[in-house]
Amino acid sequence: MLPLFSREQGENAFAKAMNLFIGRGRRYSSLDVEKGSGISRRRIDCFRSYPPGHPDHRPLDMGAMMSIAAFLGPDFTSEWIKPTGQVAFAIPDGIDFDEYETLAREWLRTKGEAHHHESPAGRDLSDCEKAALSGAMAKLKAVG
Repeated sequence: MLPLFSREQGENAFAKAMNLFIGRGRRYSSLDVEKGSGISRRRIDCFRSYPPGHPDHRPLDMGAMMSIAAFLGPDFTSEWIKPTGQVAFAIPDGIDFDEYETLAREWLRTKGEAHHHESPAGRDLSDCEKAALSGAMAKLKAVG
């Protein structure tokens, strides 16, 4: 039996996510990530700058990848695991019941508007309405 994803696919997804967050004109420099994750800037740059098989490419082990993901946060991790159809969230310290109520009401309002006869698909859900509901549900799951 074959796994759903190969190691290469996982590493490619990680490199793609890194290039969205690290580098010139991005949120973080490789030096920032080195300081925050404990992974050397050279390893980071050699992983993301060279394709596998290149003599200067340096693969990252799972511990290094997890350290980088922990530093860069859930937005980065969501980009990394996007091929799985999943997203990541920071684990909250506690539940803010007022925030939870606000998000629940937002989801209910969005759902009600989606079933209005003047909505894009009438009483059915259009693709854009499904996306909006999924986004609102993801926020609810992150809080609760």
